[in-house]
Amino acid sequence: MRIAIIPTTGGTDPFQGMQAAVELGVEGVHISAMGKALDLEHKSTAERRQVLKRIHDLGLTVSALIGWGGSVDFGLEKGWRDNIEWGKRLNEVAVDMAGGLWMAHVGIMPDEPSDPQWSRFQDALGEIAAHGERLGATLALETGPEPPKVVRRMIEAVNSTGLRVNFDPANLLLWPPKIAERRQRPFNYEEALREFDPVEGLKTLIPYVAHVHAKDSVLRPDASRAEVPLGTGMTQWPVLHSIFQEYGYKGFYAIERECGENAMADVRNAVSFLRSLPA
Repeated sequence: MRIAIIPTTGGTDPFQGMQAAVELGVEGVHISAMGKALDLEHKSTAERRQVLKRIHDLGLTVSALIGWGGSVDFGLEKGWRDNIEWGKRLNEVAVDMAGGLWMAHVGIMPDEPSDPQWSRFQDALGEIAAHGERLGATLALETGPEPPKVVRRMIEAVNSTGLRVNFDPANLLLWPPKIAERRQRPFNYEEALREFDPVEGLKTLIPYVAHVHAKDSVLRPDASRAEVPLGTGMTQWPVLHSIFQEYGYKGFYAIERECGENAMADVRNAVSFLRSLPA
């Protein structure tokens, strides 16, 4: 098992967070490609190499770069071409920093290829993935905004090694109420658990998983939901871990904790939780 932490968790300075990673004895850090303290997107290759050397000198590696959180939607015409070019630049940053791997949200894909927006997603992701193949870069789509079967359908439609999955089981339970709200329809708890079940979702996507967010959440019948410390939610992490083991997954479990009064303390507990899972 390879574990990474996000060194800026809870607003921590990234290099202080990297020291925390060393103290925890984890293998990697999951860092942002854009903005914040490192601002890798706007650095030169030489400057990125200096940052990477500093990380490697600590005995750490970069599990993957963090790309778009919600700033890009390939279903929209506005900004479509600019965002494709942005994706290509992030391919280049990822090659310099993370063995080519970066992850992102890309908007909410439609459920069916017959939807007019489907081709916009497929064309955009196909172009970024083809560019990535030439460079040795891979964009990993983060799970959550779509049922896993839709993500798999898109990946197989694009049919490129430059497009894979960042599996975030917590997001699969956090997104359904938001999707129902956006589509102006009632929230159906039973349907959400069927369509977004983390265990079944992993079984669907496991051939394409390149990176994993170790994160947990709960979803309630009244549509309330919450991210919770790893191992205390509904995502069934021991079962997920067994599936990863059975499939021979060799990538990182990158601990993501986006809330909480002491997020970095939760990260430390999450490391212990992951290490308690069967080897």
